[in-house]
Amino acid sequence: MTSLVGPLAGPALFPFTLAAVVMAGLVAVEALSLLLGQSLSGLVDGALGHEAGSGGDLTSAADADAAFSPAAVMSWINLGRVPFLILLILALAVFALVGFVVQGLAAAVIAPLPALLAVPVAGAATLPALRVSTKAIARLIPRDESYVVSADDLIGATAEVTLGPLDQGLPGQVRALDRHGNTHFLRTRAAPGAPAMEAGARVLIVDRADAVYVAVPAAPDL
Repeated sequence: MTSLVGPLAGPALFPFTLAAVVMAGLVAVEALSLLLGQSLSGLVDGALGHEAGSGGDLTSAADADAAFSPAAVMSWINLGRVPFLILLILALAVFALVGFVVQGLAAAVIAPLPALLAVPVAGAATLPALRVSTKAIARLIPRDESYVVSADDLIGATAEVTLGPLDQGLPGQVRALDRHGNTHFLRTRAAPGAPAMEAGARVLIVDRADAVYVAVPAAPDL
């Protein structure tokens, strides 16, 4: 074990090892939050004031003239189409992987690069790889909202509990279809006085409080 930890903790690989450790920690925290009925990535997006999958352009007219402005770079790597936390996890994973590969190749030829040189090289290679991966993931991840409907348009829709039970405690998750046939995965809790609704149950969305929808059991004919 020491023979493995030693090289990974060495100066040449330390930035990439640190990125990999932070990435693994974020994955673990996100998985734990989902088990508790929350989504850390959703909370982070809410705090940042943007919705994943909105497809909006995060750059202003002034930023569009500056191709390398921070806003332009964030838009280029699909921030806004992919949850920020997912984007951060991907960035750390790609950065760590590229760094290990670069240092491995350098060590095979001459010697590992100094960290001050290897980090910019890995960072430059990370951006295009991150753009490609986030573009692919944006097509796969469930979206809480679609740009073709507002959040309130989903009130009155029937849905299926996918992460339950729904009660008055921590929100669970339901899968609903909007009028256009788009699928939405929504954080939802039971209405006051409503019974708990297990996974697989059909529910009716009756209200919304901030980012959490409120549901009751759906009538059999819905």
